[in-house]
Amino acid sequence: MTEFIELIKFFSMAFYVVIIASVALSSSGIYLYQRRSLFLGAALPQIAGFGLLLSSLFTENKIISYLIVLVLCVIILGWHSSKGSMKLENDAFIGIGFAVSMAGSLLIMAKTNAETHGYESMFKGGILASVPETLIFTAVVCIPALLVLSLLRRRFLMVNLSPIQAELNGLNKHRIYEYLQFICISATIIISMESLGTMGTFAFLLFPVITICVFAKNAKSLFYLCPILGIVAGVTGLGISIEFDLPAGPSIVGILFIFWIIIMFINILVVKTMR
Repeated sequence: MTEFIELIKFFSMAFYVVIIASVALSSSGIYLYQRRSLFLGAALPQIAGFGLLLSSLFTENKIISYLIVLVLCVIILGWHSSKGSMKLENDAFIGIGFAVSMAGSLLIMAKTNAETHGYESMFKGGILASVPETLIFTAVVCIPALLVLSLLRRRFLMVNLSPIQAELNGLNKHRIYEYLQFICISATIIISMESLGTMGTFAFLLFPVITICVFAKNAKSLFYLCPILGIVAGVTGLGISIEFDLPAGPSIVGILFIFWIIIMFINILVVKTMR
């Protein structure tokens, strides 16, 4: 037990990072869920990873790479198919982006010295190797994004669920509130992806919201319960990965999945009992 506590102290930066990232990502997932765009949660981390790998070929400046990928992700989030000459649905466009970015990432890693690191970033994440710089980057990006998403949640809710009404009321003139939430969500995904990997990032976007939605009675409860679930699952998964020498990203995904299964099972039992 003493040895485990010492390990937790040694990996304390990783725990701080996962707490901040889990809260920001689980909150971002609510907005993607409201927009019926959870599939984007799978595509965007992969596209962001490809963008970071591609931009690293031209510049070693991390901030410039992040900004380039941020613009790319915001464009993808804001894209609407015209259904004109292209005749391309939104889901098809997202699927193309996912497939091309996955293939592109593998090709770049195969032809550069970043192959091993790239695979780890894509699948496992490097959260256990977090240093103070990682924590600072995560906090500087995720906390302001989380504050914006929280403070403006009512307006974002109106824009996401009743876009026509919001436009008639002048609430979303020039799609300002849409793009503001796109910027916050994209920034959160990009900064979290290097620590959690594409798999862990998507899991935090997906599982907290679909788990809490099973029993949540209103939208307000989502904004309180999703981050709590994210923190508990993130800390538990990270602790298990340290104790049993497992990859952190997949361990966190496993815990999130187990929580979802438990809640679904309990809900089924409650429904059968009420009958």
